[in-house]
Amino acid sequence: MRRLIPCCAFLLSCVQPEPVQDPLDYLRVGVDAAPEADVIMEDLKRHGFRIGRRVEQTDFVAFDAFRGPDSTVRVVTSRGPSFAIQVPDARWPERLRVELDDHPPPDFDRDGRRDVVVAIHEHERTCLAWAEVDTRGFVEEVFRANADWGQSPCVIEIDPAWPRLLLEVSVPDSPVPNAKVRLPIKASARSWVLDESPFASARWERERQQREDALQSAESQDDSSTAERLRVELGWLEQLRKAEDPVLEPASDVEEAR
Repeated sequence: MRRLIPCCAFLLSCVQPEPVQDPLDYLRVGVDAAPEADVIMEDLKRHGFRIGRRVEQTDFVAFDAFRGPDSTVRVVTSRGPSFAIQVPDARWPERLRVELDDHPPPDFDRDGRRDVVVAIHEHERTCLAWAEVDTRGFVEEVFRANADWGQSPCVIEIDPAWPRLLLEVSVPDSPVPNAKVRLPIKASARSWVLDESPFASARWERERQQREDALQSAESQDDSSTAERLRVELGWLEQLRKAEDPVLEPASDVEEAR
Protein backbone atom coordinates (compact mmCIF):
# COMPACT_ATOMS: atom_id res chain seq x y z
CA MET A 1 0.00 0.00 0.00
CA ARG A 2 2.85 2.33 0.77
CA ARG A 3 4.23 1.72 -2.75
CA LEU A 4 0.92 2.67 -4.37
CA ILE A 5 0.80 6.10 -2.83
CA PRO A 6 4.03 7.43 -4.44
CA CYS A 7 2.96 5.91 -7.79
CA CYS A 8 -0.40 7.65 -7.68
CA ALA A 9 1.28 10.89 -6.74
CA PHE A 10 3.64 10.54 -9.71
CA LEU A 11 0.80 9.84 -12.18
CA LEU A 12 -1.18 12.82 -10.96
CA SER A 13 1.84 15.06 -11.38
CA CYS A 14 2.06 14.03 -15.08
CA VAL A 15 -1.52 14.97 -15.95
CA GLN A 16 -1.63 18.30 -17.82
CA PRO A 17 -4.36 20.71 -16.72
CA GLU A 18 -7.01 21.47 -19.39
CA PRO A 19 -6.62 24.89 -21.02
CA VAL A 20 -8.93 27.58 -19.75
CA GLN A 21 -11.78 28.27 -22.20
CA ASP A 22 -11.68 31.75 -23.69
CA PRO A 23 -15.01 33.43 -22.74
CA LEU A 24 -15.08 35.10 -26.18
CA ASP A 25 -15.44 31.65 -27.78
CA TYR A 26 -18.96 31.48 -26.37
CA LEU A 27 -19.85 34.70 -28.21
CA ARG A 28 -18.77 33.39 -31.62
CA VAL A 29 -21.84 33.20 -33.89
CA GLY A 30 -22.25 31.83 -37.41
CA VAL A 31 -20.30 29.57 -39.73
CA ASP A 32 -17.33 29.69 -42.05
CA ALA A 33 -19.02 30.40 -45.38
CA ALA A 34 -16.53 28.60 -47.64
CA PRO A 35 -16.65 25.13 -45.99
CA GLU A 36 -20.41 25.46 -45.59
CA ALA A 37 -20.76 26.22 -49.31
CA ASP A 38 -18.57 23.19 -50.09
CA VAL A 39 -20.96 20.94 -48.17
CA ILE A 40 -23.98 22.32 -50.06
CA MET A 41 -22.24 21.93 -53.41
CA GLU A 42 -21.30 18.34 -52.67
CA ASP A 43 -24.91 17.60 -51.78
CA LEU A 44 -26.09 19.14 -55.06
CA LYS A 45 -23.54 17.07 -56.98
CA ARG A 46 -24.87 13.90 -55.35
CA HIS A 47 -28.28 14.88 -56.71
CA GLY A 48 -26.98 15.24 -60.25
CA PHE A 49 -26.19 18.99 -60.38
CA ARG A 50 -23.16 20.45 -62.10
CA ILE A 51 -21.55 23.38 -60.28
CA GLY A 52 -20.93 26.43 -62.46
CA ARG A 53 -19.49 29.73 -61.27
CA ARG A 54 -18.29 30.18 -57.72
CA VAL A 55 -17.61 33.67 -56.35
CA GLU A 56 -15.93 34.14 -52.97
CA GLN A 57 -15.91 37.40 -51.08
CA THR A 58 -15.16 38.18 -47.46
CA ASP A 59 -17.72 36.29 -45.35
CA PHE A 60 -19.80 34.90 -48.21
CA VAL A 61 -19.77 32.54 -51.19
CA ALA A 62 -22.15 32.67 -54.17
CA PHE A 63 -22.44 29.91 -56.76
CA ASP A 64 -24.76 28.54 -59.42
CA ALA A 65 -25.60 24.94 -60.32
CA PHE A 66 -27.39 23.15 -63.16
CA ARG A 67 -29.13 19.84 -63.84
CA GLY A 68 -30.87 19.62 -67.19
CA PRO A 69 -33.70 22.20 -67.14
CA ASP A 70 -33.12 22.85 -63.42
CA SER A 71 -30.90 25.72 -62.28
CA THR A 72 -30.22 27.45 -59.00
CA VAL A 73 -28.17 30.24 -57.46
CA ARG A 74 -27.21 30.06 -53.79
CA VAL A 75 -25.50 32.49 -51.43
CA VAL A 76 -23.90 31.21 -48.25
CA THR A 77 -22.87 33.77 -45.62
CA SER A 78 -21.67 33.71 -42.03
CA ARG A 79 -25.29 32.95 -41.16
CA GLY A 80 -25.27 29.83 -43.32
CA PRO A 81 -27.43 29.38 -46.47
CA SER A 82 -28.98 32.84 -46.82
CA PHE A 83 -30.37 33.14 -50.35
CA ALA A 84 -31.65 30.76 -53.00
CA ILE A 85 -33.42 31.16 -56.31
CA GLN A 86 -34.26 28.28 -58.62
CA VAL A 87 -35.91 27.33 -61.88
CA PRO A 88 -38.42 25.89 -62.48
CA ASP A 89 -40.60 27.84 -60.07
CA ALA A 90 -44.39 27.61 -60.35
CA ARG A 91 -44.71 31.23 -59.22
CA TRP A 92 -42.60 32.45 -62.17
CA PRO A 93 -43.39 30.21 -65.16
CA GLU A 94 -41.77 32.66 -67.60
CA ARG A 95 -38.33 31.98 -66.12
CA LEU A 96 -36.19 29.51 -68.05
CA ARG A 97 -32.83 29.61 -66.25
CA VAL A 98 -30.98 31.43 -63.48
CA GLU A 99 -27.24 31.88 -63.08
CA LEU A 100 -24.67 34.29 -61.69
CA ASP A 101 -24.17 37.16 -64.12
CA ASP A 102 -20.83 36.97 -65.92
CA HIS A 103 -20.18 40.74 -65.89
CA PRO A 104 -18.10 42.43 -63.15
CA PRO A 105 -20.46 42.92 -60.19
CA PRO A 106 -20.84 46.34 -58.54
CA ASP A 107 -20.15 47.31 -54.93
CA PHE A 108 -23.19 49.38 -53.99
CA ASP A 109 -22.23 50.26 -50.39
CA ARG A 110 -18.49 50.61 -51.16
CA ASP A 111 -17.52 48.16 -48.42
CA GLY A 112 -14.85 46.52 -50.57
CA ARG A 113 -16.94 43.40 -51.23
CA ARG A 114 -18.60 42.82 -54.57
CA ASP A 115 -22.35 42.36 -54.69
CA VAL A 116 -24.30 39.43 -56.13
CA VAL A 117 -26.01 39.82 -59.51
CA VAL A 118 -28.26 37.02 -60.72
CA ALA A 119 -29.16 36.72 -64.41
CA ILE A 120 -32.76 35.53 -64.81
CA HIS A 121 -33.35 34.31 -68.36
CA GLU A 122 -36.90 34.59 -69.73
CA HIS A 123 -38.29 33.79 -73.18
CA GLU A 124 -37.43 37.14 -74.75
CA ARG A 125 -35.13 38.89 -72.29
CA THR A 126 -32.66 38.49 -69.45
CA CYS A 127 -33.32 40.40 -66.23
CA LEU A 128 -30.76 41.13 -63.52
CA ALA A 129 -31.50 40.78 -59.80
CA TRP A 130 -29.08 42.83 -57.69
CA ALA A 131 -28.37 41.98 -54.04
CA GLU A 132 -25.70 42.72 -51.46
CA VAL A 133 -24.51 40.95 -48.31
CA ASP A 134 -24.19 43.11 -45.19
CA THR A 135 -21.70 42.66 -42.36
CA ARG A 136 -24.23 40.60 -40.37
CA GLY A 137 -24.54 38.06 -43.14
CA PHE A 138 -27.98 39.14 -44.33
CA VAL A 139 -28.70 39.28 -48.08
CA GLU A 140 -30.58 42.44 -49.07
CA GLU A 141 -32.09 43.48 -52.37
CA VAL A 142 -30.36 46.61 -53.66
CA PHE A 143 -32.89 47.73 -56.25
CA ARG A 144 -36.60 47.35 -56.76
CA ALA A 145 -38.46 49.35 -59.40
CA ASN A 146 -41.06 51.95 -58.58
CA ALA A 147 -44.49 50.88 -59.84
CA ASP A 148 -45.01 54.42 -61.18
CA TRP A 149 -42.38 53.81 -63.84
CA GLY A 150 -44.26 50.97 -65.53
CA GLN A 151 -45.18 47.32 -65.32
CA SER A 152 -43.13 44.10 -65.58
CA PRO A 153 -39.84 45.80 -64.65
CA CYS A 154 -36.61 44.19 -65.83
CA VAL A 155 -33.09 45.46 -65.09
CA ILE A 156 -31.21 45.16 -68.38
CA GLU A 157 -27.84 46.65 -67.43
CA ILE A 158 -26.02 47.56 -64.21
CA ASP A 159 -23.09 49.98 -64.19
CA PRO A 160 -20.31 48.23 -62.22
CA ALA A 161 -18.62 51.53 -61.36
CA TRP A 162 -21.57 53.71 -60.40
CA PRO A 163 -25.01 53.12 -58.81
CA ARG A 164 -27.06 53.41 -61.98
CA LEU A 165 -28.82 50.97 -64.28
CA LEU A 166 -31.04 50.57 -67.31
CA LEU A 167 -34.60 49.42 -66.61
CA GLU A 168 -37.10 48.05 -69.11
CA VAL A 169 -40.81 48.42 -68.28
CA SER A 170 -44.08 47.75 -70.04
CA VAL A 171 -46.32 50.78 -70.60
CA PRO A 172 -49.17 50.51 -68.06
CA ASP A 173 -52.74 50.19 -69.37
CA SER A 174 -51.45 50.14 -72.92
CA PRO A 175 -54.13 49.65 -75.62
CA VAL A 176 -51.60 47.65 -77.66
CA PRO A 177 -49.49 44.64 -76.61
CA ASN A 178 -45.73 44.67 -76.09
CA ALA A 179 -45.39 48.44 -75.60
CA LYS A 180 -42.09 48.77 -73.70
CA VAL A 181 -39.53 51.47 -72.94
CA ARG A 182 -36.10 51.53 -71.32
CA LEU A 183 -35.34 54.04 -68.58
CA PRO A 184 -32.01 55.20 -67.12
CA ILE A 185 -32.16 55.00 -63.32
CA LYS A 186 -29.69 56.22 -60.71
CA ALA A 187 -29.31 56.17 -56.94
CA SER A 188 -29.85 59.46 -55.16
CA ALA A 189 -29.15 59.48 -51.42
CA ARG A 190 -31.15 56.42 -50.28
CA SER A 191 -33.58 56.57 -53.19
CA TRP A 192 -33.72 55.50 -56.82
CA VAL A 193 -34.81 58.13 -59.35
CA LEU A 194 -35.11 58.60 -63.07
CA ASP A 195 -31.70 59.69 -64.28
CA GLU A 196 -31.76 63.14 -65.89
CA SER A 197 -28.00 63.66 -65.78
CA PRO A 198 -26.08 64.68 -68.93
CA PHE A 199 -24.86 61.09 -69.17
CA ALA A 200 -28.42 59.78 -69.26
CA SER A 201 -29.85 62.53 -71.46
CA ALA A 202 -28.23 60.96 -74.52
CA ARG A 203 -29.96 57.67 -73.76
CA TRP A 204 -33.33 59.37 -73.36
CA GLU A 205 -32.80 61.05 -76.71
CA ARG A 206 -31.82 57.77 -78.39
CA GLU A 207 -34.93 56.08 -77.06
CA ARG A 208 -37.07 58.88 -78.46
CA GLN A 209 -35.29 59.25 -81.80
CA GLN A 210 -35.27 55.53 -82.55
CA ARG A 211 -39.02 55.42 -82.09
CA GLU A 212 -39.58 58.55 -84.16
CA ASP A 213 -37.63 57.00 -87.04
CA ALA A 214 -39.41 53.65 -86.67
CA LEU A 215 -42.78 55.42 -86.56
CA GLN A 216 -42.13 57.16 -89.87
CA SER A 217 -41.17 53.82 -91.42
CA ALA A 218 -44.25 52.05 -90.02
CA GLU A 219 -46.58 54.81 -91.26
CA SER A 220 -45.04 54.72 -94.74
CA GLN A 221 -45.67 50.96 -94.87
CA ASP A 222 -49.22 51.24 -93.45
CA ASP A 223 -48.18 49.10 -90.48
CA SER A 224 -50.86 50.43 -88.16
CA SER A 225 -50.22 48.05 -85.23
CA THR A 226 -46.52 48.90 -85.05
CA ALA A 227 -47.25 52.62 -85.48
CA GLU A 228 -49.75 52.54 -82.62
CA ARG A 229 -47.30 50.76 -80.33
CA LEU A 230 -44.58 53.32 -81.09
CA ARG A 231 -46.95 56.20 -80.38
CA VAL A 232 -47.84 54.66 -77.03
CA GLU A 233 -44.15 54.25 -76.16
CA LEU A 234 -43.32 57.82 -77.19
CA GLY A 235 -46.20 59.10 -75.11
CA TRP A 236 -45.03 57.18 -72.02
CA LEU A 237 -41.46 58.43 -72.38
CA GLU A 238 -42.70 62.00 -72.62
CA GLN A 239 -44.99 61.55 -69.63
CA LEU A 240 -42.20 60.18 -67.46
CA ARG A 241 -39.78 62.94 -68.37
CA LYS A 242 -42.32 65.63 -67.57
CA ALA A 243 -43.34 64.06 -64.29
CA GLU A 244 -41.53 64.78 -61.04
CA ASP A 245 -38.98 62.07 -60.39
CA PRO A 246 -40.58 59.39 -58.25
CA VAL A 247 -38.43 58.00 -55.45
CA LEU A 248 -38.13 54.62 -53.79
CA GLU A 249 -36.29 53.50 -50.70
CA PRO A 250 -34.08 50.50 -51.41
CA ALA A 251 -35.91 47.37 -50.29
CA SER A 252 -34.51 45.31 -47.43
CA ASP A 253 -36.00 41.95 -48.32
CA VAL A 254 -34.99 39.37 -50.86
CA GLU A 255 -36.94 37.16 -53.15
CA GLU A 256 -36.21 34.01 -51.22
CA ALA A 257 -34.17 33.20 -48.13
CA ARG A 258 -33.14 29.83 -46.91
